[in-house]
Amino acid sequence: MTLPFFNLRKNMKTAGLLRGMTDVHSHLLPGVDDGVSSLEEALQILQYLQEAGVSRMYLTPHIMADLNEKGASELSLRFEEFLRSCPDWIELRLAGEYMLDAGFSAQCKAGLLTMARRHVLVETSYWAAPPNLMDMLYELSLDGYVPILAHPERYGYMTEKTYELLKGNGYKFQLNLMSLAGVYGRQTAYRASRLLEKGFYDFAGSDIHRLDVYRGTVENHFLTRHQQNTLKKLLENNHYLW
Repeated sequence: MTLPFFNLRKNMKTAGLLRGMTDVHSHLLPGVDDGVSSLEEALQILQYLQEAGVSRMYLTPHIMADLNEKGASELSLRFEEFLRSCPDWIELRLAGEYMLDAGFSAQCKAGLLTMARRHVLVETSYWAAPPNLMDMLYELSLDGYVPILAHPERYGYMTEKTYELLKGNGYKFQLNLMSLAGVYGRQTAYRASRLLEKGFYDFAGSDIHRLDVYRGTVENHFLTRHQQNTLKKLLENNHYLW
């Protein structure tokens, strides 16, 4: 007889977390950032995700001062070209992952790529906050946007107090699924588990750049029953961003 507690841990695939998923963070637009480099690679990933049950995805290429030639208008053209080459496997939309750097104000003036019209995925350096981080987020919200902080567990400079301040100001948090599996290191995995346990996250995304790394996460990393249930709620929240 198999005792019930032996079946509590499941990987993301067998737990059904990817079935019907709306992914809100990915780097599948070929050749625009550190994500996939070719159409063939992007199609291979999309086929795997479709077979795993993913229904809808936002492509969220990095937009930062170092890539200033690729703003919203250029990326939109590249996205439309990409769509013409994609089979109808997964419904795709374009947003962006904006670095809060010296070029961000210019991106705002040019027009932001958003989710559900007003939600903006943003990030900072992993090692240090921009000196005006709170002002930038506040000004973004004054303009009618809802900032979503991508993978807050990866920012080594953030403390518990920082997380609480950001959440207290109404800013949203997006978990990277691969963080839980230790892809970005033990400290990041610890932070992700702690923030998940404390209910800090609002959404969850893959942040997929390469198929082999993500496949290893969803097939080889096992989650507790509590983590499975919490992630299901976050992935349900993702649907409201479509």
